[in-house]
Amino acid sequence: FSRVPHTAIIPARAGSVGFPGKNRLFFANTADFIDSCDWFERVIVSTDDSEIHEMAHARGYDVHERSAELAGGAVSIKAVFEDLVPTMGVDEDEWLWLFYLPVLYKNRDDFEMALKLTTDENLDSLCSFVPAKTHPFDCWRCDENAGTLRQYTPNDVFRRQDKPPAWQHYHYICCLRARALPLLNSELICEQTRPLLLDEEKAANLIEVDTKEDWQRWKKHVATKLADR
Repeated sequence: FSRVPHTAIIPARAGSVGFPGKNRLFFANTADFIDSCDWFERVIVSTDDSEIHEMAHARGYDVHERSAELAGGAVSIKAVFEDLVPTMGVDEDEWLWLFYLPVLYKNRDDFEMALKLTTDENLDSLCSFVPAKTHPFDCWRCDENAGTLRQYTPNDVFRRQDKPPAWQHYHYICCLRARALPLLNSELICEQTRPLLLDEEKAANLIEVDTKEDWQRWKKHVATKLADR
């Protein structure tokens, strides 16, 4: 593998409106996966939660002390990275891998594929994408007060097969060199980001658990997958 350091970043703030305590509940799932990978030289947990702070130290991870200003639900992940990089002494060539705790599914082969791309291609950022649930050609802006419509993407395509493929980003796999941070948007993506396209079957496993209903849906999904084996 490349000699450039690879660092795993786990954002784990205390606040969660939809599912209180979810980051504490899911921490071990992601930590176990990261610990099973032999290419991470360092793991940094960004948190304002004292319990997660202790969980991180028990694993030998570094902790980025998240300020109150960066712990709100309206704060972008880019803003967190912009504070973390200088505070934690991250080198500009270092690869940073984002691990959202509510994304419970992880396949080692997928991550090794992404790792290979970071070493084989001249990349500064990479993110996984899944087929868009709603095609942008079908979306309209509706002004209820004026009673008017406007297409987000002007088109007159009426056959499904004539619509170009549409993809939406999903932070299942997301990694970037620290030096690329100024070029990326609030979701850590730009037009130069290398897309890792996932098919419908893979995308079906990506249930982001942000509510208790999501948690029940994930457990049902896992039970179904096990029953099919």
